[in-house]
Amino acid sequence: MIAVISDSHIPSRAKKIPEKFLEVVKEADKVVHCGDFVTKETYDMLEQKSKEFIAVKGNCDRFHLPNSETFNIDDFSVGAYHGTGINPRGHHPTLLRIADDLEVDVLIHGHTHEQETVKKQENLLLNPGSCTGVGGGSSTDGKPEMLTFEVEASQVKVELLEFDEGEVKKVEEIFEL
Repeated sequence: MIAVISDSHIPSRAKKIPEKFLEVVKEADKVVHCGDFVTKETYDMLEQKSKEFIAVKGNCDRFHLPNSETFNIDDFSVGAYHGTGINPRGHHPTLLRIADDLEVDVLIHGHTHEQETVKKQENLLLNPGSCTGVGGGSSTDGKPEMLTFEVEASQVKVELLEFDEGEVKKVEEIFEL
């Protein structure tokens, strides 16, 4: 299982990631953070809790990270990108162009602070939302969100997670690729 988080903004806008989300991070085979840690300390904490950690640079990160990363799961290619510079934020045609440039089937991105799963053309776009629930850009403060996904045969099973009143609520979606 791959855990995906983004837009933590610690300590500038939030104090911490919910402990129940950190438990998911510890259980995951791989963790992807789509940027806007803000501090290297937040990056280091997540890297230490992860079996395998992939991270990309957000517009609020002031330490060295790559702008994008790619990896494979079985026969699928996955890319991670923050979303900086896309106007309007989360613009699907631009994200699809980035997926094409990275040559990936699945593009994980952040920056909007809003959870979203979209299948367009041959690509799946996944946005975990903000793992601390902070607002940003055009979004307002909300509930902390993240997602997990697994690839099985030609399907991607996505679980959208939302932290609400001390509990994690899950919604499952399955996509054919």
